[in-house]
Amino acid sequence: MESINPGNNTNEARGLKPEKREHIPTAEKLKIVMVRIASEVNKETEEKYGLKSLVDASLHINPTFFTKEKGGIYNSDEVFNDEGEVYALDRMNSGADSEGVQKHYKAEFGVEGQEGIIAKYRENKDISKSNQAEIVITALLHKVLKEKFLVVRSAVFDDYKHGIDNLILDKETGMVISAFDEVIENLGDKDKGPSKKIEKIKKIALKGGTEAKYGIALKDNQLTRAHTRNIPVFYLTLEGKNLTELADSLFKDSDNNADVEVKLFSHLVQSIREQKQMLEKLNLPPVVRKNLEGFERSLITMENFSVQTKI
Repeated sequence: MESINPGNNTNEARGLKPEKREHIPTAEKLKIVMVRIASEVNKETEEKYGLKSLVDASLHINPTFFTKEKGGIYNSDEVFNDEGEVYALDRMNSGADSEGVQKHYKAEFGVEGQEGIIAKYRENKDISKSNQAEIVITALLHKVLKEKFLVVRSAVFDDYKHGIDNLILDKETGMVISAFDEVIENLGDKDKGPSKKIEKIKKIALKGGTEAKYGIALKDNQLTRAHTRNIPVFYLTLEGKNLTELADSLFKDSDNNADVEVKLFSHLVQSIREQKQMLEKLNLPPVVRKNLEGFERSLITMENFSVQTKI
């Protein structure tokens, strides 16, 4: 895959007057933010570790360079088949083979054919509230933690197969955690009984953690592409009412942390601490308990950043 370059879109957006920026849709702003961060991540990982094109323009881990032909760990056929599986799932989820869906997409979006429907389905998914929440949370974690942590979005294959949105790697210890995100549209949603998200992370932990076929690992100060297993999983929440404000703040690319960013980051770190304490009370497999213990140092580092952002 070619290298990521923010290009004129980002530069033009930065140069726009404030009133012009306001008219850029939130989804488009976040797309620009992802391109900018992807460029930073690829530059760092190639210069420091010799890994070319770790992520694509949307900050998802790029499976292309996991092939042995490009220095990776899988045969090209295996990567090709995984990409085919993602396509098949999008085909099924979009209903591209349904005559009714085909008529709807033609009337609503002016697209025809299976490929056209799947492309539009993916486009609509990219601008969904849940996807925007994932981007905002990823962008904020990168902004605050990038000195000590590598924050990327999981490969789409791992998102589909293992239900994870992000991979967060401690650059000092090599500890990896993953997360998935949700948007809380209103405060009442948090008071509807036992959280399905909590039950999900408990279930994952009791089964030995999750995995990322297209993962990352740090050994002897060398970052590598790896099939990463037994990863602790946490969930991260963002209230829908804060989405636009956070997107605007991150789009401005200021070195300082806006109040809304400080509040969300503190909330995310506190939530991870609470979830970790909850998981530690369970009868976990030894490997998961060991990884949670190993994550303590990383979490303390995050908490220290949380304090610093308030100053």
